[in-house]
Amino acid sequence: MSTTVELLGGILRFFPNTILITLFVLGITTGKVAWILVAVGGLLVAILTLLIQYLFSKGLGLGPLSDRPGAAIMEACSLIPIASNATYSAIPSLWIAMSSFFVAYIFTNATNIYTQTPARINKDKIAVQQRKGAGLISMFAVVLLFVFLIVPRYWTNCETRWGVILGLLVGCGFGTGWWYILNACGPDVYPDIHGVMIGLKPGALRTNPIACAPATKK
Repeated sequence: MSTTVELLGGILRFFPNTILITLFVLGITTGKVAWILVAVGGLLVAILTLLIQYLFSKGLGLGPLSDRPGAAIMEACSLIPIASNATYSAIPSLWIAMSSFFVAYIFTNATNIYTQTPARINKDKIAVQQRKGAGLISMFAVVLLFVFLIVPRYWTNCETRWGVILGLLVGCGFGTGWWYILNACGPDVYPDIHGVMIGLKPGALRTNPIACAPATKK
């Protein structure tokens, strides 16, 4: 029983890292540019959160409120390697910020899948309904998963109330903003982590080979 609890605790603790690394590795191996870009966004939100933690602790002098010394809590809560004499900073929460970033990004993309309908296709077409269903299921699934993970994480004493609130603001804000930035760079291509919106572009998917040859006169 203790082994199972430790395993689940490890999965819960490193959940954001696992998602980031998995998206990056699978994105490279399968050629999914959107997955790689989402992983890059997760890395950026981690850097931003660590910077805000530093400003809270050093710049604003809120170390007693945001920092928690002790090797035990660092081993149980920290997502990144920390020196033994360092302190674990909980405001804003790095775990919450990274996890909510992925949730907000996936939710935003799923919303786009659900709401977008190509003008040339009848709204009653089965393909459109299937795409809407995929978007709706994705929205519900990602929210339920996040709630299922955030509750036990909060009760591990690794998080504080303000750490969770600020982490949600940073992660959700950056996740939504990152999707719109990628969408501005390449609509329905770079931001589409689900990989279904490319099918709405006329001529984007071809099943027959196309060959071009110079015309010859008879």
